[in-house]
Amino acid sequence: MKLSHRENDVLLCIADGLVEKEIAKKLGLKPGTVHSYVISMKNKMHALTHAHAVGIYYKEYPKWKPARKLKIK
Repeated sequence: MKLSHRENDVLLCIADGLVEKEIAKKLGLKPGTVHSYVISMKNKMHALTHAHAVGIYYKEYPKWKPARKLKIK
C-alpha cells in the first residue's frame, strides 16, 4: 500500500487529533480537498473510519515512515 504525500500528511494530522477543517487550515487546502484525500486514503488502507485508519497505521505499519516531513503553511 502506498499513500500519496498529501494522503500521508492528512493521516498524520488525523493521528494528531485534527478534524478535516483543521487539517485544511494547517495544510492550506480546501476542506473538500482534504475530504477527498481522506476517502482515498481510507480506501487504500481498507479503513472504515478515521480512527480505524490511524489504528492500521500504528498496528500494522510500525516501521512505516512518512516519505517526507509534514510541511506546515
